[in-house]
Amino acid sequence: MKNKTFTFYDNTNDTEIFDETKQFLFDNFAEIEGWTSPEDIVDHIVYNEIHEQHRLEWHELQYDLEEMIDGNYFILTGTFGAWDGNKPCGKFITSAEELFISIRHLDYIRFYEENGHFYIDGYHHDGYDHYELKKLTGKGYEYASQNYFAHDKKLHDNIMSCNLFSALPHFSRLVGA
Repeated sequence: MKNKTFTFYDNTNDTEIFDETKQFLFDNFAEIEGWTSPEDIVDHIVYNEIHEQHRLEWHELQYDLEEMIDGNYFILTGTFGAWDGNKPCGKFITSAEELFISIRHLDYIRFYEENGHFYIDGYHHDGYDHYELKKLTGKGYEYASQNYFAHDKKLHDNIMSCNLFSALPHFSRLVGA
């Protein structure tokens, strides 16, 4: 089966999209601005455009995640980069706000889906974080509730690895990707 990857937000590659953004600005605004070639565009204008595109994409992602998460139970697991190496982590999520609080330490971030799996990768001063978000099924909610939604790696692993307890969110279907 072919891997299907959808990226919903990514501010980790600004240097990679710099030339593409510069060309976009030239193609759409050269006549208005009086630019005769893309080289006429100063770097801060390109970075301002990149920043504006990220801002718009971020607001759209926030809205879509609120639609998916709020009112449901999810589990977020993965690893976070600490000064002394990567550490496993996990948390039950009941709102988009809880998700955003959990990742607010990230300086650069990418939200993407591969074959229905929803991932969040990010970078910060101590390293690299990698998370997966899955939706709890009815049985998964019961199992987590019986265990008091404990902050426990074994509980999290059991839920994440069993399709009776958790399901792929297929975020791309929600947003029409």
